[in-house]
Amino acid sequence: MEPNKTAANTTTVQVGGVNIVLSVKDDFAIIPASLKLPNGAPRFHLFFPKAMAQADLGAKYLVFHEAQGGYEPPTRNLLERTLKRGDLFIDVGAHWGFFTLQAATHPAGDVSVIAFEPDPTNAGILLRNVALGGLRQSVSVVCAACGDNADLAPLVTNSSMMHSIHGVGLKLPDFTKGPPHWVSVVTLDAALTRFPQTAGRRIILKIDAEGFEPKVITGANALLRSGRVALIIWEFGQAFADGAEREGMVSALGSLSALGFRHVRTASQEVDGPVFPFSIAEAYNGNVFSYHPEVLKDFDKILTFAAADAAR
Repeated sequence: MEPNKTAANTTTVQVGGVNIVLSVKDDFAIIPASLKLPNGAPRFHLFFPKAMAQADLGAKYLVFHEAQGGYEPPTRNLLERTLKRGDLFIDVGAHWGFFTLQAATHPAGDVSVIAFEPDPTNAGILLRNVALGGLRQSVSVVCAACGDNADLAPLVTNSSMMHSIHGVGLKLPDFTKGPPHWVSVVTLDAALTRFPQTAGRRIILKIDAEGFEPKVITGANALLRSGRVALIIWEFGQAFADGAEREGMVSALGSLSALGFRHVRTASQEVDGPVFPFSIAEAYNGNVFSYHPEVLKDFDKILTFAAADAAR
């Protein structure tokens, strides 16, 4: 529960030219979700250490966008329209749990979540958010990265939002690279065998792995062939501009297409709107929505296609 705001129990986040005042409880700042309950109250709260409010660029980014009407509206709104009772939401790169908590509190009910977060600090914050939200029965947290094989790999640190296995997502020279720490890597196919209770559920898969997305997709071959995956939300970032990462993404995209997935994107990651066909050749950074029309049977009602592509 968010406390009443007084000078003694608040912190101010200065970002984007504005001051955003957050409540604080037990030295944790509290972000109220932009998603609302029928009575107008936030559907959930995201807690993070107060000390990170000014020091961590990831925290500032999340606070600013959630306060301005919602973090990543196209992705948030698509999840709201897509999730159904009985679904399994797999969150690869869960950070502090924004999308995990959105899925676990979805009004459809009975949505199970498996959240993967390799960074120990982020995973600890995620676990706390799950517990404080009363969601331990529906959310399982795995403190590991996902890839194409079982491994122990260096996670190169940046802000809390941009840690990257082997640093593949931090190619640009202006990206801060902190000290790496070694984390476990698992394949989705192997990890899901540990959760037999989720067998048979329709799956919505989100992958935010800072350039490691092709490896995650390769390690989910059996899952993607199961006929259970309705939608994959994955990040197409600057890591795929060139090199082995681009080659890997071209291959992964081809594999998904061969399995029947279709790929679309919005015009902007910050503003919701109609979707357009995605091409790896275009200049675009943001989330891509790969849906399977045979599993997501009502895709034409969930996705609003741009007029020129409505007949596709």
